Amino acid sequence: MKLKFYFSFLLFLAASLRLFAQIPNIDSLKNILPTTKGEERLVVLNELSTYLREIEQNTAFELAQEAEQLAQSLKNKSGEAIAKENIGWIYYRRGQWQKTFDYSKEAYNLSIESNNLKEAARVLNSMGALYYEQQNFILAIDQFKKAFEISSRAGDVYTMIRSLNNIAFNYVNLNELDSAIYYSYKAINTNKDAGSPYLLSFSNRIIGDVYFKRDQFDSAELIFEQALVNADQQGLNSLIASILHRLGHTYLLNGKLEKAKQILLQGVEVSTENGFVDELSKNHKYLAEYYRQVGDYKEAYEQQSKFVILNDSLVNTSSRDRIALMQGMFQDDLNQSELELLMAQNEHQATRLELNRRLIILVGLGSVLILGLLIWLFLLNRNIKKYNADLILQKQQIHKQNEDLEAKSLQLQEINQTKNKLFSIIGHDLRGPVGQVKSIVDLLIAGHLDHEEFDELINNLKKDVDSVHFTLNNTLKWSLAQMEGFKLNKVVFNLYQLIRANIMLIMPQLREKSLEIDESSLYEDLQIYADRDLMEVVIRNILNNAVKFSKTGDVIKLSVRTEDDMIVLCIKDHGIGMNEDQITDLLSEEYVISDSKLGTKMEKGSGLGLQISKEFTRMNGGDIQIISKVGEGTKVCVTIPLGVVLVDN
Repeated sequence: MKLKFYFSFLLFLAASLRLFAQIPNIDSLKNILPTTKGEERLVVLNELSTYLREIEQNTAFELAQEAEQLAQSLKNKSGEAIAKENIGWIYYRRGQWQKTFDYSKEAYNLSIESNNLKEAARVLNSMGALYYEQQNFILAIDQFKKAFEISSRAGDVYTMIRSLNNIAFNYVNLNELDSAIYYSYKAINTNKDAGSPYLLSFSNRIIGDVYFKRDQFDSAELIFEQALVNADQQGLNSLIASILHRLGHTYLLNGKLEKAKQILLQGVEVSTENGFVDELSKNHKYLAEYYRQVGDYKEAYEQQSKFVILNDSLVNTSSRDRIALMQGMFQDDLNQSELELLMAQNEHQATRLELNRRLIILVGLGSVLILGLLIWLFLLNRNIKKYNADLILQKQQIHKQNEDLEAKSLQLQEINQTKNKLFSIIGHDLRGPVGQVKSIVDLLIAGHLDHEEFDELINNLKKDVDSVHFTLNNTLKWSLAQMEGFKLNKVVFNLYQLIRANIMLIMPQLREKSLEIDESSLYEDLQIYADRDLMEVVIRNILNNAVKFSKTGDVIKLSVRTEDDMIVLCIKDHGIGMNEDQITDLLSEEYVISDSKLGTKMEKGSGLGLQISKEFTRMNGGDIQIISKVGEGTKVCVTIPLGVVLVDN
């Protein structure tokens, strides 16, 4: 019962650790190991060897070998694949690449046979490492990307992060630093939930390499320091050794000589204890540079000599092992190719015999199949036609719905524009004058104004009220014209009488500015066919603008002429005038509410008058023309259909 409880706990722990790639309680696993047998023992052996292979290499190797033998006796291919992958990786750490290749190949085949995708992805990382040792970084990256894809499908976060780190590291060796930094940060982001200090240290070390290659030594120093802390917390000696010489070299380049010496001596100690020859040689190389900079040339020579001896040994061993590995992998590929060719030839011969045997049967069944095929095609064609007809009908319905939606959208846009125009007018033109009137009335009611002061303000008050009344009248007329269902009420009426009535309305403004209106060119029998209310708004706005922008003592001239079936009424002032851009904006097809300019006596306006005049004139079948020059005045001509002609028609 106790053993069963331990095994259940172990399976839960192993599953969690393989998912999150965290270091387990190794002592707990070691304590459980003596009490386990069979499949349970195989699981413990594989878990221990997996997590000890970067910490206690010799112990991990013995455990993996025992797991291999046990898995073979139990005929557990998945367990054997894990054991062989661990053995292969330990051989890789020892520099025995041919053995790494042999074990990795067997592990991969076993993982495929047992459908263990997680283990297959891990083996691909080992194969990628072998390509890296051959300095074939592109093929190495291909292997690591395949490993990442498979581990992603299998949900193995640990191998996903490991694969991303390996991709980034090979991109560093290709000097493709942007790609290296991309995959490093991708590994770190993937590692946020996994929380593996080893993989995080590896990611940071790669990022440090990138900063180092970019000569950003301060950033590289910070990254290497963080990676060293993470690796040291877990006792990852191989990773610690690889970081120490990098950090020491960075300190040297940043001028931190004593820190460099301390780190490099620590690197010598760790590398010597664990037999890391490559890292040891680099520590001696950078120590030689340190002693050279501090002027201790004797010690610098001794360190350089140690580096040369170790490096020559590494180069010779690496070259020999690399050639052996390439030969082994080439021979394996050659044997595999020969086997596949022989199998293909046998398969081809068997296929020919089988084909001859089946040919007779096929000929007999041919007629039946052809007949059945024809019937099926006939039914299929009929169904396709029916389906196509349904699709065409649906397409037509969708097209009609789209047209309706577009029409409603345009209608909604027009309604929204109308609303915006109305709110703009109200907010722009009515709020200010009404607010000023309210302020004066409030002061009067509160007793802050006496009658003399009120009499002084009454003229300004009247101007504000007149301005509000004029703007409100314009706004109401325009709003009614925008409403759905609005209809023009065109009648024949006397234009001269309408002009005279509006002149009488603006007579106080004329007197105030000593203006005269020259209407000698008008004649009384002036019949037009239009909506009287709208045309009254047009004439009043144009006259009001002429008064507003005329200087004291000016003359406003009114004239009329006929052109074909139209009457052209012109109102000319000698005021401030407009430039071409202003005229173009006013006469455009779009509705533009421009900022109103103050009159010659600071009269306020809304910027709405000419826009309404343009719209109302065009609604009545006419048009507006503006001729103006800055400083010389403005001439506005309104073209309106003749009343007699339209009535006759």
